[in-house]
Amino acid sequence: MTISQEEFYRRCEAFVRRMMEHEPVLATEMGEHRHDHRLADYSRPALEGWKRELAEALAEFQGFDTSSFDLQARLDQVLMVQFVKSLQRSLERIRPHFRDPGLYLRECTDGAFLLLVREFAPLEERLESLLSRLRAVPEVLAQGKANVEPESVPLVWAQVALESAQRGLSFFTSIIPSAARGVPGLAPQVERASRRAAEAVEDYISFLREEVIPRAKGDFAVGRELFEEMLRQDHLLDISTEELLETGWRLFEETKAEMERVAGEIDPHKSAREILEEAKADHPSAGELLDVYRREMERVRRFVVERDIAAIPEGESLKVEPTPPFMWPFLPYAAYISPGPFERVQQGVFLVTPVDPDAPPEEREEKLRGHSYAKLPVTALHEAYPGHHLQLTYANTLPTLPPKLGSMLSSLFVEGWAFYCEELMEKLGYIAQPIQRLGRLSDQLWRAGRIILDVGLHTKGMGVEEAVDFLVREVGLERSNALAEVRWYTQAPTYPMSYLMGKLEILKLVEEYKRRHPQAPLREIHKAILSCGSIPPKLMRKRLFGDSDPGLETPG
Repeated sequence: MTISQEEFYRRCEAFVRRMMEHEPVLATEMGEHRHDHRLADYSRPALEGWKRELAEALAEFQGFDTSSFDLQARLDQVLMVQFVKSLQRSLERIRPHFRDPGLYLRECTDGAFLLLVREFAPLEERLESLLSRLRAVPEVLAQGKANVEPESVPLVWAQVALESAQRGLSFFTSIIPSAARGVPGLAPQVERASRRAAEAVEDYISFLREEVIPRAKGDFAVGRELFEEMLRQDHLLDISTEELLETGWRLFEETKAEMERVAGEIDPHKSAREILEEAKADHPSAGELLDVYRREMERVRRFVVERDIAAIPEGESLKVEPTPPFMWPFLPYAAYISPGPFERVQQGVFLVTPVDPDAPPEEREEKLRGHSYAKLPVTALHEAYPGHHLQLTYANTLPTLPPKLGSMLSSLFVEGWAFYCEELMEKLGYIAQPIQRLGRLSDQLWRAGRIILDVGLHTKGMGVEEAVDFLVREVGLERSNALAEVRWYTQAPTYPMSYLMGKLEILKLVEEYKRRHPQAPLREIHKAILSCGSIPPKLMRKRLFGDSDPGLETPG
């Protein structure tokens, strides 16, 4: 079908608008607030209708004649085709609506949480939307009970859902009513709706305990064929699982050797593991954890500006907040929530998981050891400046929509960029102390381990306990944090490998840019890369180097 570029972009926007109608919480996350009062409809007719729409959209985007498009539009067409394929694969082959009972809980808790944490409108307006969403919680969880096939549910997913539901109760019974007190006229209604939502969650907990967990025997592994399809179609990586695993092990061993070299500079009589274990004892107290992160964010931002490392988008801001209890099972340390591409105010949120005051003393200390001063600066630069926050807010300034959505297709560039920044900031002197350099390398060892476990869990029959033991024994994670990590790996095939593999792809781009532009300063190189948006590095290479690079093709 021959259409103009302008019409192509109108079709892109129309598809995204329809997607946001089907996924109203995603719409809130993206900064489209027309659906803030709704939660998703997970009824069978709604799911079948979306399945048909995806098939129609794929045929449409694949059928466009792009011969008259400029390079950017042709890249965007490839992105849209692969994005729709990814949505289709998830719906039809991974089938989370029938296999993941946690999906329905996340719809409810995330839908409420985003309205509280994102200050895009006055609190009263957001609470009105929240009230509507709270009233929809019982229906969403009822749809979950109707859809979930207990025998198809992996036990680990059922366990995560149960723990998330138990923690989520306090969100509905305590956190939401507390937030609503800021608007006395709405507070009683919000409290009643929140109480009914909590009752629905309690009923869902019974469902999980009595009907799902005793029968859960599904396999979380996607298998080699689907895993390699995701590598090829989502990340545009031409690599087999065997090659990926080999790369992971090579990087793992190289990083271990480099860690021992740096450890020798610190104390020649101790191993890297011993030094890092001792360094874990040097951490903030539970009460000062948030303030320490806030100060580090300010320091790293100043460093990026003063050293002219990259342009910081005008109008961006970042606030540091505690992770709500319902998200603790998934976020052992910290996480960044970016402003959506449609958000008028580009404010990111950096979540720091607090220490559970009700946990035993030894568990509280174990959590704090994961926030050691040896690692804290690395976490800050990775999540904030020049890492995720800078990159994603930069992408949100781009003129066309598809590059802003690229991170929903592939995590390769987004996670690779933040990880690339870690070594970059060491070379530039931000990570200056030997113990911090060792901490940075230990994070690289962790990311290499993620490649190994990503492949192992999904294509080699590796179990959860085996993977947890690997992270504790070989990487040095605390066991509770290792379990949270592995639980996530089981639900996100090909994502864990993207940190280190993405970094390698970005390093290739940087070296190629330097080869072609020997005098280019760092800020120019980074501007060129960041201006491509959140797209897979293979498309970025084409965008940067044009016709001298191999031609475009849509992966099969």
